Amino acid sequence: MKPTAEQHEFIETMGRWWETTTGGRSAGRILGWLMICEPAHQSAPDLIEALGLSTGTVSTQIRVLEGILFVERITFPGDRATYYQLKPDVWIGVMMSEPQHIRRMLELSEAAAPLTPETRPDRVTDMGFISTFLLERWPTLMDELMEELRKRERND
Repeated sequence: MKPTAEQHEFIETMGRWWETTTGGRSAGRILGWLMICEPAHQSAPDLIEALGLSTGTVSTQIRVLEGILFVERITFPGDRATYYQLKPDVWIGVMMSEPQHIRRMLELSEAAAPLTPETRPDRVTDMGFISTFLLERWPTLMDELMEELRKRERND
């Protein structure tokens, strides 16, 4: 199934965002399609048709997305095809791993501290302040998020 114009716009936006944060645009496009497609699982030929990607690109980028635990393979009894879908709770996993990146920012700010320039020291000090601020509050924020998700599940 080919994406609608609105879906295509989202897929391309996701591809460009993914390219700036994590990896290749094609992986981001696959991720974007898997976020909005019906059904929620797609075969490699489905992805090729929907996104206009080559077989090799889909194969390579699916392996990348599987490797970073965004996508999983699923199969169905009596169906020989392999399908791919976003892993359940993928976004929670992303947020749970975020302190690693924030910690790295803090380490970089600490390494830059002895080199802090006199002109606009905020170029270094803000990085450390913001990283510390977020690291101190992250556990509470994640607890609140999990509580909100539990409430949402009870209401669904």
